[in-house]
Amino acid sequence: MSAAANRGQILKKTPKITGFADETRLFSLAIEQVQRSNPAFMVVSGDIINDAGNQDQIAEVKRIAALLDKSITIRWVSGNHDVAFDRISPDQELIDIYRENFGPDYYAFSHENIRFLVINSTLLTPPNTLLLKEAWDQVAFVEHEAANTQYQRIVLFSHHPLFIKSPDEADSNWSIEKKYRNPLLEMAKKHGIEANFAGHLHRNNIVSTDYIEVVTSGPVGYPLGQDPSGLRRVEVTPKGLKHQYHPLETTQTGNPS
Repeated sequence: MSAAANRGQILKKTPKITGFADETRLFSLAIEQVQRSNPAFMVVSGDIINDAGNQDQIAEVKRIAALLDKSITIRWVSGNHDVAFDRISPDQELIDIYRENFGPDYYAFSHENIRFLVINSTLLTPPNTLLLKEAWDQVAFVEHEAANTQYQRIVLFSHHPLFIKSPDEADSNWSIEKKYRNPLLEMAKKHGIEANFAGHLHRNNIVSTDYIEVVTSGPVGYPLGQDPSGLRRVEVTPKGLKHQYHPLETTQTGNPS
C-alpha cells in the first residue's frame, strides 16, 4: 500500500469485472466530447485494449473510433496492454498484431509548425531483454527526427512517461528505463523536445525541468488517482502548450468509477 501511495495512486476496492461495457461507454463518451470540441487530431495514449491480441476488443475499439468524424485524425500510441501478454514484457507477435490493426508503433507526423514523435515505450521499460534492437532503433529514430526536422518545435508521445518525479529516478515499470531515458532527455535538451505526453499511471501527473514538461494524463477507463475518467485538451500557442484535464461528462450515463 505504501508503494502505491508513493506513486500517488489510491488503492480502492474494485467491482468484479465480467466484461467491458463500462469501457465501451466511456470510450464512446470520449469520442462524443472530442467530436464536439473538433480538434485537429486526437491521441489515444496506449492501453487501447485490455487483453493483448484480443480480436473482439480490437474490433470494439475500431467500431467506436469509427464514430469520430473523419476530419479528426486519431493518432494511436501503443501501451503495455497492447503489446505484452503479461502486460510487462513486449512480444514481437503482439507488436505485429498491433501494427496490423493500428499502424506503426513508432512514427512521426506534423501539424502546423510542430513535429510530433510517437514511440512504443513498452520496449523501453524493464524487463525487456529480448527486443533490444527494436528498442534502440526507436531511440535512433527519435534522434534522427529531432536532429533533422525542419519544424521549430517537437513533442513526444509515449504510453509510459519519461519520468514521474525526477529525471534521475530509479527504474520501474512505471516510467521509461534510465538507459533509454537518459539519451532521450539529452535529445530533449539538445534539440528542443518541449513536452512528453503520456498515460499508463491511470492518474494525472505533471512534472517539469528547465527544458521539458512531462504530462501524464488520467485514463478514459478506470482511474487510480483523485481525478475521474477524462481526457486532456491541448492548445498550441506561440509561447508554449496550454493543456487542461477534463473529466468525462457523465451526468446522463452514470459515474465512470
